[in-house]
Amino acid sequence: MAYMNGAPEHGCPLRPGCPSPTSTPEELERRAIIQRNDLLLHEAVIKNDTEAVRRILKEPLDINSRNNYGRAPIHWASSRGNLDIMEMLISANCDIEARDKYGMRPLLMACWHGHRPAVQMLINTGACSNATNKKHYTLLMCAARNNRVDVVDFLLDTLEDVKVDAVDIEGQTALFHAAMGGHTSIVRRLIEIGASAVKRNKESRTALHMACERGHCEVAELLLAHEIDMEAKDVNGNTPLHVAAQNQQTKLVQVLLDAAADPDSENQKGSTALHIACSLGSRGILDALLQHGAMLDKQNKSGNTPLHMACQANEAETVEIVIQKGADLNCLNTRLQSPIHIAAEMGHTDICKLLLAAGADIEQREQCGRTPLYIAARGSFTAIVDMIIKTARLDYPAHEDKPSANGRKESSGGGLTRKLSRKFRSGSKDEGRGHRDSERFREVLYKLAYKHLGHQEWKKLASHWAFTDDQIKAIEHQYNGPNSYKEHGFRMLLIWAHGLGPDVNPVKELYESLVAIQKRPLADNLRRKIDQENEAIRKGNKTKCNHCVLS
Repeated sequence: MAYMNGAPEHGCPLRPGCPSPTSTPEELERRAIIQRNDLLLHEAVIKNDTEAVRRILKEPLDINSRNNYGRAPIHWASSRGNLDIMEMLISANCDIEARDKYGMRPLLMACWHGHRPAVQMLINTGACSNATNKKHYTLLMCAARNNRVDVVDFLLDTLEDVKVDAVDIEGQTALFHAAMGGHTSIVRRLIEIGASAVKRNKESRTALHMACERGHCEVAELLLAHEIDMEAKDVNGNTPLHVAAQNQQTKLVQVLLDAAADPDSENQKGSTALHIACSLGSRGILDALLQHGAMLDKQNKSGNTPLHMACQANEAETVEIVIQKGADLNCLNTRLQSPIHIAAEMGHTDICKLLLAAGADIEQREQCGRTPLYIAARGSFTAIVDMIIKTARLDYPAHEDKPSANGRKESSGGGLTRKLSRKFRSGSKDEGRGHRDSERFREVLYKLAYKHLGHQEWKKLASHWAFTDDQIKAIEHQYNGPNSYKEHGFRMLLIWAHGLGPDVNPVKELYESLVAIQKRPLADNLRRKIDQENEAIRKGNKTKCNHCVLS
């Protein structure tokens, strides 16, 4: 330790600064005074109190005392640019090359905070102009990183040995730091002085990558004007366009595309910027890429298209846009999964609704032989299960009434029509079915399922109505306890009602179906109760539901 009186204090040889066991009371008192003065000096310098510093410097103290950051008074004075205090400290023989815990010297601090006169004073005093901190930041990097234009100009105009392309511990030059901060004027000056725009850091990224990551359009335009490689790829194969899309920098994506960046460039995973935009739900970037001819159905190395990515991320709006643009709904990835497989597996109900409405293939099996229905059932996503079954049954009843041997008409259990009218899936059919989905008819179905149908009887009805075995198993997969079959039956009845044609009387159809499965007493009871309710409604001068009448 250096002391103003030039004489070192005696103390413990193993711990400098600590009083020795043989220290006299006078020595201990003197040491306490020095420590107090050290604290006062730090406080005065931090507060820019020139007179207090001048007064304290007349007292015994350690001119290079450090705080918990390892900083001496000259660090604080340099960071504040107070020339008077700096001059006093330098005159008191402070260490102008002192390093704090981050390796920052006073000259680096002055550059970092942009105090050109302080930088000049320290350099004229003999401070090392090639100093770096622990991250290997040079004077130029410290100034460029913090947009200190005056300091950058001073360093470039005054020093003869400025290494413009010196790299820090991450392999980044001063140009990288300026580009990351969006400091256009400094980027321009560095390029004019000859800084390399094609230099790459340890991740193989250029300054353009950094500008795109942070969303600095002016810097990107400036770099592009100097013919920087806009298709340069980093260690992950990402171009600046990939980086801009990943960071949802819509304006920068537009700038790059206008400069003729390849919208279909692939990274190491085979993904394009469109894959990234769809996975993040970036509407503006999606529109820009499509306007510049990005391939809508391009598959990455996993076989996923942008639609797959949007489905996986549960980006419903993006899915809707991509579908409207004509994306292939049934494109298969390497696991033979179509977008609806992914949506069903992850339980994304809204996505499934959009895909089903657009005509997605619900019979496609992935590599393990599983359909979207099976996948949704396995995940206990009952809403999706019901939605898929409803979609498969849009044309019910597929059977026709034909005469039996005794001349009565019976309903056959023929197979469902496979060519479905998908245009009715998105809600138009529901809107025209308000009378059937009324609270009254729903109550009828609820009572039937929960009070009258036994464990196997709902399955008989389902089979009679041409539900497939897979559909019945999917409904039955949900288990809430011993009475789960009641919920299963209710769900099945709602699905059945959803699939009826607009001219079908649901109560009459239900009555005939109960008779067909040998439940005539229940059917008669149902008819009797409905007739009683209709009579009560009639006497109350209320309009009765025409579809709750047996004729």
